[in-house]
Amino acid sequence: MSFLLRIYAWLIAAFMLAPLILIVWMSFTPAEFFILPTQEFSLRWYWQIFEHPGFTNAFFLSVRLALISSVIATALSFFAAYALVRFSFSGKRALDAYFMSPLLIPAVVLGIAMLQFLNGVGLYNTFFSLVATHVVVITPFAIRAIDAALRDVPKELEWAAMNLGASRVRALWRVTLPLSLRGVAAGFIFAFIMSFDEVTVTIFMTGPSYQTLPLRIYNYLSDQVDPTVAAVSSLLILMSLVLILILERIGGLKSFVK
Repeated sequence: MSFLLRIYAWLIAAFMLAPLILIVWMSFTPAEFFILPTQEFSLRWYWQIFEHPGFTNAFFLSVRLALISSVIATALSFFAAYALVRFSFSGKRALDAYFMSPLLIPAVVLGIAMLQFLNGVGLYNTFFSLVATHVVVITPFAIRAIDAALRDVPKELEWAAMNLGASRVRALWRVTLPLSLRGVAAGFIFAFIMSFDEVTVTIFMTGPSYQTLPLRIYNYLSDQVDPTVAAVSSLLILMSLVLILILERIGGLKSFVK
């Protein structure tokens, strides 16, 4: 890598990281408002989080929603990716494009479409509506990771298992799935992160009854602005960083660039 290219890469990294660093820095201020530079450091606003039940309730709702949505999306993605990788059929490329289409549709358009559909069937502002919407949004990410993992599993191993008497389902369960488990785990973790942080489409799906943590932060900022939001955001950054490190540890980040 040339010197100028390295400088450019560092500038891009600094541009992306600077807002996150500022948020974390401001979360430790003892002042009543955002101020830089901070003369003293305090955990005041982190303790303040627990005095707002809305934040803790929203956190547990987000975790529950992300877990359920990610499990469903990962299961669907595994079978979708398996069909795309192992079989040849008419319309295969169109089906692949269809699975990736939520990435191409503007989030606002997708949110309005899901709102109209779920409201029409009487499921608007329910936990199911949130799960269904999040599954649609995060499935493409899981498919991409699992697709790459399945391509690394030689299909001859499945054939060998079936030649020894295993059914296709048994070969899939005992051979293909264990060998692609790292990719499946990567898809699950990435789907969890995307679900937990999703806010744009979620706004259309819920009222006061179901507020995820990102949506709770958004609504909190509409009423008041204080470093509590910076503290909550810092914890979210920490959680995402830990999950990304786990993802990198299992080799998952490479799955999204294959």
